[in-house]
Amino acid sequence: MTAPDVRIKAIFVVAMAMAAFHLLAASPFWLAPNLVVRAAHLLFATLLILLLLPSRSTVMRWVLDFPVFVMGVAGLSYALVFHQEIVVRPPWTLTPSPIELTVATFTVLAVLEVTRRSLGWLITGLCLVFIAYAFVGPELRHVGAFRPLAHGGVNISEFVDQMYFSFEGIFGTALGVSAEYIFLFVMFGAVLQTVGGGDFFIAITRAVTGTSRGGPAKMAVIASGLMGMMSGSSVANVATTGSLTIPLMKKLGYPARLAGAIEAIASTGGQVTPPIMGAAAFLMAAIIGIDYLVVVGAAVVPALLFFSALMICVHMTALKYGLAPMETAQKGKTWRIMKAGWTFLLPVGLLVTLMLRGYSPSYSAFFGVIAAMVIPYCRPATVISPMKLAQGIRMGAEGAAVVAAACASAGIIVGVVQISGLGFKFSSIVTSFSGGSLDVALVLAMLASFIFGMGMPTTAAYIVQATLVAPALVRLGADPLAAHLFVFYYAVLGQITPPLAVAAYAAAPIAGETANRVGWTAFAIGVPIYIIPFMFVSNGTLLAPELSLEFAYVISRTFVALLCLSLFVVGWLAGARLNWVLRITLVAAAVMMVHPQVLTTILGVAIAMAVWLGQRFVLAGSREDKKEALHDV
Repeated sequence: MTAPDVRIKAIFVVAMAMAAFHLLAASPFWLAPNLVVRAAHLLFATLLILLLLPSRSTVMRWVLDFPVFVMGVAGLSYALVFHQEIVVRPPWTLTPSPIELTVATFTVLAVLEVTRRSLGWLITGLCLVFIAYAFVGPELRHVGAFRPLAHGGVNISEFVDQMYFSFEGIFGTALGVSAEYIFLFVMFGAVLQTVGGGDFFIAITRAVTGTSRGGPAKMAVIASGLMGMMSGSSVANVATTGSLTIPLMKKLGYPARLAGAIEAIASTGGQVTPPIMGAAAFLMAAIIGIDYLVVVGAAVVPALLFFSALMICVHMTALKYGLAPMETAQKGKTWRIMKAGWTFLLPVGLLVTLMLRGYSPSYSAFFGVIAAMVIPYCRPATVISPMKLAQGIRMGAEGAAVVAAACASAGIIVGVVQISGLGFKFSSIVTSFSGGSLDVALVLAMLASFIFGMGMPTTAAYIVQATLVAPALVRLGADPLAAHLFVFYYAVLGQITPPLAVAAYAAAPIAGETANRVGWTAFAIGVPIYIIPFMFVSNGTLLAPELSLEFAYVISRTFVALLCLSLFVVGWLAGARLNWVLRITLVAAAVMMVHPQVLTTILGVAIAMAVWLGQRFVLAGSREDKKEALHDV
């Protein structure tokens, strides 16, 4: 047996063992200690990443891979064996023994290396910067520009205790959520997709939207949203749904870069869609300290606004380019597709029902995963081979391993922030720069979120911002849940924000376009979506929907603002091109409706109506404009 064969079999065995362990830990049959679950989760993830991403040369495997393997196994096995002693260990009152210092150092180094392999140098470098800050922070008082960031200093004993012997470092909240919730939901999405649920969702979406203008693009929006909320990865979602939707959009007449951009945005939007929200809902609930269902309820209206804005852009673009609907035979019969695959809705229904009835997310996900594994064998038409099911389990474990690495590395950053007091210092700096204005602070928070969100996994980006940025917004008067949703939204939107628009990078090869062109097109189409966080921070009603006149007023005003921005992006209204004067006027109207003042809202609506009337009665029907639009991109 060759070395590659051995590695493939080892990956399979580790993935199966990881899945079995997490299902047992989530089941009603074993109440596993928190540290055991988290340490085992990180150990499995470390082994999987080292097997999936080995060094290229044999020499480097012995020089680098094997030592990292030993460090990871030794450091994390110590936590598994001595978990009871670690939990009751007095913090910062003992000088770490040589063994304790060794296992803590081994674990930190192993986490940094598996993070580098799976996520690149960006987040690894950020971890190294924060570790250096922990030790050299006292010296910053001698550097003028960095004097506000100086702290009293962290010694090796405090660092080791924070990173390894507490629940505020590597084994902190982020890794706990990854181990207890995210793994199971990623597994659920991967298994459901492998057994045929992914194909069913795409087929039923195509049947429903196919006869409308821009059908494949609308199919991409809906199907990618459904799959993205389970996968938690915009890149993985683009790779799966995009392989079908992008060619269909191009065949219908969409330009290549536009087809790739629509898929990238839709796949990214899945992460803000309840009830799973790419697993971020669990992190948010744990960090804020509120019930998971409160987070889900607050995210419903913003998610609907996200996809409504994208749907408007898709529909208006189809009108602008004169794109015809799909043929009936190509879209398929809705009732036939539903009859053939209705059983794939059962695991989703079971999962959502259990969560809505108050069961814990891990308990609900346990039965959801079991249902997804069993459901294909309930009907002869959907039966799959055990090996294909195993492939889905392996795919889920591999995806969850990367998230575990991101959460563990984010735990290092969070640990340094807490032990050094950087969180309070950063809040003070933001408050000072904003002059005490929440609006200015929101703009600064948006820019910070973009910086962290570009090129970094959403989970890790959100954790860092929840530690540094969100507290500053709360200090200036923002609602805690609104502040966390704000930074989370922009962490997600970082996936389509150039220059490191990773979702666009994934869509570009499928579309046959350059990543740069797809990225900037996705950014342009997404302009209306970028104002949604500002609107739900300014209008708390959007996060607490209820049947009232106030909610009807706020949602109507928000929708009109998104419509104005969508028309600005597409540049098409009432059958004719919008000139740049009218497009900029629509932007002004939208900005007036961001804040809840009635006067500015009335003025914004009046301006929007004036643009529509002028376009409708003066410029409509210009066939030459429509011909010119065919040459636009």
